[in-house]
Amino acid sequence: MSARLYLNSSREPRMPDGSAGEWAGFFDGAMELEAKDWPPLLWWAMFGSGDLAEARIADTEDAGSVEHDELLDAWGEATYPYLVVDRRTALARLEGRREALLARIGPRFAPLYEEFVALVDARFAPCALLRTEALAGGREGGLRLLFEETLADLERLDAGRPLPAGGRVDGLVRDFLRWQHTDPIRLLAGAGDGWPGEELRERCSGAAPRRSSREDAGRPSRAGGARSVVAGLCGTVGLCGAGAYGLTGSAWSIVVACGGILGTVVAAYARRR
Repeated sequence: MSARLYLNSSREPRMPDGSAGEWAGFFDGAMELEAKDWPPLLWWAMFGSGDLAEARIADTEDAGSVEHDELLDAWGEATYPYLVVDRRTALARLEGRREALLARIGPRFAPLYEEFVALVDARFAPCALLRTEALAGGREGGLRLLFEETLADLERLDAGRPLPAGGRVDGLVRDFLRWQHTDPIRLLAGAGDGWPGEELRERCSGAAPRRSSREDAGRPSRAGGARSVVAGLCGTVGLCGAGAYGLTGSAWSIVVACGGILGTVVAAYARRR
């Protein structure tokens, strides 16, 4: 099953503390977006290396629950990385990285970028919290390193330096460009209650480049072309066979005539290929 990751508005600049029973009231009035498997590019664009923090795996559930006890037995004091940032800093980073990121994903996604910035401004206060508990314990301690490398790439953009080819952000961009035809909004910014709106969804539904119907109309299909060739060949063979039989009255003349025609056609096709 895929891991579910969440971007939440948060009253505190940290993950809820399960040992203090803070999960029970965490979701009251909170805005939440969901993504699968890995944080999408526009979520990353809100954060810097100073926003990386650690939380105890056991505290992803409130103390006193069976789940908390089981996690504590399994993981003890083990932690996992997550990201949290105040709204003002998140908006500043999104604005500062806008040009560089749109140059990579394509300017046609500028409306999506702007709508996401507006959503963060309106709904993610005082902090934006990227919850990654679904990834906890899954990468044998290497998860924090992946986060650090991704954030370091983004900070290269802040400094006007090129991204390393094959780096973390470069990989996010390449994955998006490969799969953008499926659901560009979810891939770039996640989905949630009221997001995206119908207007934005309609604008982005046709954002991926495609071949126009005019181009398709002017280009005969291979299947159609093959059918035309076969039909013409059959007609020619039939006429020649009938003519040969009419002149000689011999069935062998049909075989010879048809064989000669087919041999000529096959040789011509081979030379063309």
